[in-house]
Amino acid sequence: MSNEKKKFNFGQFYGKFGILIILVALFVISAVAVPGFLSRYNLTSILQAIACTTTLALGATFVIILGHINIAYGSELAFIGCAACIVDVATGSVLPAIAVGLILGIVFGALNGFIITKFAIPAFIMTLALTEAARGGAILITNGKTISGISSGFAALGQKSIGGVLPISVLILAICFVVCYIILNKTPFGRYIYAVGGNSKAAEASGINPKSIVFKAYLLDGVLTGVASLLLMGRLNSGVPSAGLTYEMDAITAVVVGGTSMAGGSGTLVGTIFGAIIVGIINNIQTLLGVNSNIQRIVKGVIIVAAVIIDVVTKNSAKKSR
Repeated sequence: MSNEKKKFNFGQFYGKFGILIILVALFVISAVAVPGFLSRYNLTSILQAIACTTTLALGATFVIILGHINIAYGSELAFIGCAACIVDVATGSVLPAIAVGLILGIVFGALNGFIITKFAIPAFIMTLALTEAARGGAILITNGKTISGISSGFAALGQKSIGGVLPISVLILAICFVVCYIILNKTPFGRYIYAVGGNSKAAEASGINPKSIVFKAYLLDGVLTGVASLLLMGRLNSGVPSAGLTYEMDAITAVVVGGTSMAGGSGTLVGTIFGAIIVGIINNIQTLLGVNSNIQRIVKGVIIVAAVIIDVVTKNSAKKSR
């Protein structure tokens, strides 16, 4: 047996415990240094605020593991949410609005998946174009005006709590997480996601259809975007055509901070949840401290770059240990 001491491997350590340590440290520091952070109202507000972006982040995890991206979340939220609000006001019922939200989410997901796979258009370019189109569509169908008077059932999705403790939006997020976790970790489709993201050509050689996997991932991404749009408009208690701005930034940041590699092939939904909570806490404490909104955007940019650097360092460290 060798008596050599095993060298500390930063990559392996961070991969197992890094995100959890950061979350705990951030929570403790915020609790001590930021007045009002631990109040029940503030903690509930954090949960309600991150429910929408975390739902988006779940879908983004599948897409990013594949090495793709969607930067149109904010505009998709606005169009889908406003369309759902229009239906809700017209019918006086949240059920048709939910149906419209989910159907439109599927349509957007199918559109992204089809054009990206059929014409080999880079995901960034396709979703960049959709960002403009969907935002313009949201303004068009609302005439640039807020849709008010939505039903109490719709508003409850984003505002009400069960027993005054568990926000309905968080319960919906939890259901989405469980379903997504099962899909990614317990099904062949989930295994194919990692295989295609890790090496598309090798996956194809083994009998997997990469285009089909990418298309299905964008479909799932679209469904979750539809759910997120309902949560957002419910929280706003109206259909706001300008809503959703920078939400794609928060969703993607949550995924990257949670350890999913932008290069594809690796990532976990549990990491995404932790990443989303971290982003939510950072947003919250900056608001409580009155930090300028433009500085907040700078902070988010720095966080993304830092997360990517950490990803590169941990991967290099893991390679050297082999």
